[in-house]
Amino acid sequence: MATSVLPHPKPSLNASQAVALILLRDGYTERTIAARTGTEPTALYQLAAQHDITAPHGTVEGHNCHQAAGTEPCDECNLADARNQARTLARHRKSLTSLPRALQRQANLPHGTGRRKAAR
Repeated sequence: MATSVLPHPKPSLNASQAVALILLRDGYTERTIAARTGTEPTALYQLAAQHDITAPHGTVEGHNCHQAAGTEPCDECNLADARNQARTLARHRKSLTSLPRALQRQANLPHGTGRRKAAR
């Protein structure tokens, strides 16, 4: 007796979810999609994985799509994720170095920006 393997039916979408998936496929960011459709990023990636829709490769959202689908990120997505982490770290450092010295010490940063004052 042969058994046929039927594909699992995809869950139905409401209008805002469908628009969110199209925006994700077209390369819009999580923040833009959430603002336009009200779809949370975690739900967005689960829906995208269920409907075989991925964000463009080489974007951080693409990396999140790999995670939701349970697949290994491709090289392009790994590079995009590393670039995003580097940008975030640079922004964090820049904002911390503008703090007063007492707060910099609390954050375990060397005081100042690394430049020495001229000797008088």
